[in-house]
Amino acid sequence: MSAIVCFVLVKMNVKGKHNLPKRGPYILAPNHIDDIDPFPLAGAVKKPITFLMAKDQSPIRWYKSWAPRSYGVLLVNRKNLQPSTIKAVHKQIQKKEIVCIFPEGTAIGKKLKKAKNGASFFAAHHEIPIVPVAISGTEKVFPALKRLKKANINIVFGNPIFTKKEDMKKLDELTKKTMNAISNMLPKEYR
Repeated sequence: MSAIVCFVLVKMNVKGKHNLPKRGPYILAPNHIDDIDPFPLAGAVKKPITFLMAKDQSPIRWYKSWAPRSYGVLLVNRKNLQPSTIKAVHKQIQKKEIVCIFPEGTAIGKKLKKAKNGASFFAAHHEIPIVPVAISGTEKVFPALKRLKKANINIVFGNPIFTKKEDMKKLDELTKKTMNAISNMLPKEYR
């Protein structure tokens, strides 16, 4: 359904889809520009994705949260992380699901922000790959719609970053490697 909506509302340019593993589990680690980032991401992947979504932020309008809610979302209270949330993510990975964790954690502005180690933690703990994803253009969707135009959205899937249990001791390094990969795929004005 996201693919249809994206086709109608935006012009999508997707690159690097060959970098996606044929089946899960794996972690998608995209930059985060706007609350609607899950829409084009789900449309590009065309498989169910479990999105981690902040429970402790201001309410998101229904039209911006539809995609992640339609595919599956795990609400996370970032200020008071519960063991049940961690168990729920582990369960999705054990079910061989694709899990999307935005390393920046929040969608405020198009420039890259300081990343957290969540994607690295779950990937290393389960020895599954992280697929860095560069998203650009989503901040232009609603302004373009107001002018009855389609915004251009670019999604680039990078080479998977393979993890091992030993990476649990180097989560900061793994996160930095992921964010560098994202940065290298983004247009300059998004870095």
